[in-house]
Amino acid sequence: MEITRRHYDRAPITEAVIAIGCELPGESGLDDLLKVHAHVKSDYPKRADQQEVQFRLEAAEAKGKVSPARLVGYQLADESGKHLVRLTLGEFAFSQLAPYGHWELVRAEAKRIWEVYESVLHPCRITRVSVRYINRLDFPDPEGRGVDLDIYFRTAPRIAPELPQQMKAYFVRLELPFNEPNGVIIITETAAPPPSPSVVSTLLDLDVIMQNVSLDAEEAWRTIENLRDRKNAAFEACITDATRDLIK
Repeated sequence: MEITRRHYDRAPITEAVIAIGCELPGESGLDDLLKVHAHVKSDYPKRADQQEVQFRLEAAEAKGKVSPARLVGYQLADESGKHLVRLTLGEFAFSQLAPYGHWELVRAEAKRIWEVYESVLHPCRITRVSVRYINRLDFPDPEGRGVDLDIYFRTAPRIAPELPQQMKAYFVRLELPFNEPNGVIIITETAAPPPSPSVVSTLLDLDVIMQNVSLDAEEAWRTIENLRDRKNAAFEACITDATRDLIK
């Protein structure tokens, strides 16, 4: 995939995420995650529990069963609520919410917090890395009749010409492999509630993943840089010049 680097003054990014999955020593526990928070508490004073529930459906029963909520980790936030850190036993994630600044700042802060996680939990190896960007694109619709998505997207739902062409709702999810069997680009495109009746809004979610790998930290961060380049190329491949004109 050809790498395209462009800067958009009105970048439509609502959230950027860097995530790392890893294997931990058997003795690791939730107390270790609290130690991570203790190291970064001055920057991330807010902490919320991350709970997990499981749903089980058995053929012999008419209803499924939901297990009690189980504490699996924590979400940390800074005072602004725009920087989030998710900590579990085996996964670390850093999120930058809008307004988005620069990749270099996002990567540097994610790496700083990861190094604290690494120093406390001592991962045996890194098994998964991903870069995910969620974009919200607002298209003018002054008459409220809807828009032709083909004007703005090269990757979009296609309707047979015999059918009505205006879509009130849609959901498209594509999983495109690269560097098989370890790499995948997940492209999700769906309608979003518009900010006004004269606008049509779409979420373009790009998640670029390397999974089932065995990396050390240095290799993981090099891979994260490469995934960011693939994300950029995927974004440019999905949109048209009409979209670029709206966000440049």
